[in-house]
Amino acid sequence: MKKFIVYVLFVFICAFSIFFYIKHDQSSEYEATTIPYIHQVLPQISTWDPELTKEYMAPEVLERVTPADIEKLMTSLSKLGQFQGIDEIEFKDKQSGEFITRDQKPLVIYSLETRYSNGEAKVTIKLHEKGDSYEVFEFNFLSDLLAQEKAAKGAGE
Repeated sequence: MKKFIVYVLFVFICAFSIFFYIKHDQSSEYEATTIPYIHQVLPQISTWDPELTKEYMAPEVLERVTPADIEKLMTSLSKLGQFQGIDEIEFKDKQSGEFITRDQKPLVIYSLETRYSNGEAKVTIKLHEKGDSYEVFEFNFLSDLLAQEKAAKGAGE
């Protein structure tokens, strides 16, 4: 029984180590190009200008989202205020773009801890590789400020 437990622990530790090695390897593969791109694009998106935001979006996304939807989203996000900085950038995942994007290039996902004049926000950004640069495929802002506003709006209805 002892040997069985030792074997199970050994397999578990090996699997755990392999998982983190692969994750680190994927992260370092993109770090040199994605981090500077994120530092360039997030302040631009955070001007809350729908036209400027569309310039950074992947064409596949713009085909599915109406200009009115982007305008509504930017108006809602503008309540965060002025962009003040990124505190932390963390690689989350690399997904196959096989069934999502036209050119089937991978999507790289990062989680960001950001500061705005009216509060903090956790931003998840999904980038689509485009040659030696990227396009924004998706972004999501989570913030107490936005959650409170949504809750207040829901209570008012």
